[in-house]
Amino acid sequence: MNINVQDIFDFYETRIKCHVQSMNYFASLLGYHFPEHDSDKVIEPIRTGYSYIFYKTYHKNFHPTQQHIDLCNDAIRLHHFAAAHHIQHYKNVTEIPDINLYEMVADWASANFEQMNIIHDPESVSIQTWFNNKMAQLPWSKKQLEIIQKSFEIIEKNTDEEKVKSIWQPVLEHADL
Repeated sequence: MNINVQDIFDFYETRIKCHVQSMNYFASLLGYHFPEHDSDKVIEPIRTGYSYIFYKTYHKNFHPTQQHIDLCNDAIRLHHFAAAHHIQHYKNVTEIPDINLYEMVADWASANFEQMNIIHDPESVSIQTWFNNKMAQLPWSKKQLEIIQKSFEIIEKNTDEEKVKSIWQPVLEHADL
């Protein structure tokens, strides 16, 4: 499948805007707003790596080359270590400031919503189950666990799924799932 590179970049820009809007929807439920969330994902080399992998996620007939996959892995590593809303940014999770923890939880909620309700990943689970399986074993402080659990409760209780789906609609209009 031969795809114009600009089409891949355009799709990615739409997807990243939807993700940031979705993340900020969840952040707003927690009383926050993070306008600079993922701002590094629109600069190189992070942009290119993420562009190809998300194009593949939404276009099942697109098969990235090994070079594209390597670019994506490099982009993920760069982003995760540079961005304060990722655990890899810290030597120990207990160093994460509360504000970054709220952004992290909102980011998890957006990613989880996308996986479950937009791309319908069959391996997706609720955010709580994902946390229990992937993150609960980390050495969080008692206060951090309270923030995380309270945030999950607020998000679960107050999310308007149709509103969040509408945020993702521009991506779905250009997807081939």
